[in-house]
Amino acid sequence: MDLRQLEMFLAVAEDLSFTRASQHLHVVQSAISRQIRLLEEELGETIFKRANKRRVYLTPAGEVLLRYARRILLDVRNAAIDVSQIGDLQGGKLRVAAGIIACVYLLPPIFERFKELYPKVDLDIITGPTETLISELRNNRIDLGVLTLPIQFPDLEVIPLCSEEMVVVTSTKHRTLSKRRSLRAVELADHPLILFGKGARTRILLDDFFQEIGITPRVSMDSENVAAIKALVKIDLGITIVPLRAVTEERKRKELHYLRISDYRLQRQIGLVFQKADHHPKVVSEMIRLMKQLGRTLRAD
Repeated sequence: MDLRQLEMFLAVAEDLSFTRASQHLHVVQSAISRQIRLLEEELGETIFKRANKRRVYLTPAGEVLLRYARRILLDVRNAAIDVSQIGDLQGGKLRVAAGIIACVYLLPPIFERFKELYPKVDLDIITGPTETLISELRNNRIDLGVLTLPIQFPDLEVIPLCSEEMVVVTSTKHRTLSKRRSLRAVELADHPLILFGKGARTRILLDDFFQEIGITPRVSMDSENVAAIKALVKIDLGITIVPLRAVTEERKRKELHYLRISDYRLQRQIGLVFQKADHHPKVVSEMIRLMKQLGRTLRAD
């Protein structure tokens, strides 16, 4: 068993497809299949079961190996990072994942401070759907995530950072709502909504909210991009529900109007997420430290 075999195993286990694993690793599929066969021969157990020509599933033995493979590859990566940073963080790379709203409106001061402290460390910022980012995090392709909670996996540690108030946002041209400062939750059923796409963590939060208050929302459009949502709301094609922080600049310029929900406290929780480990490389520990400081500041505001 070697590290390259474990990398190939992890890619297939994550994608549940030899084809997609080969695309991700830029290795021909036959090479991956051969290494998996060799690994199975060495272990004396079948680790994948084929459902059809394109899809495979982990066997119980494969599930056990997956837990150890993640831990082993994380330790190897952390060792490489620590060795490269013996000169007091004079190099290396840190990969941080976050949603668009957090990247634009929450994290820039932290990233700026990190670069001031460690200018020679490359900082990679990755955005995308939360589920995709969690998968990347669990498979050592991302070091830290700032993501919408709840997130519950046995191999991930979660530190709550802050709560964000969700508000109703309308065009300043809206015939009725632009003249108000609040509305009742049930009134949302009377207006076309432009929301994040289904599957997004914030959308799941909103769908649970609609179910709890007993309304069927009129979702006229959805988008993965908060900038697109705000642009559509601005021309009065509908209203939306987003974190208050996401419309700060538009409020100042009087391009958008927001209302609070008077009879319901709607919030989303943001947390710092990373793999559990007995030891983290200094570059990761430093970013965790700065993120915790951010959380304390936000909670004090």
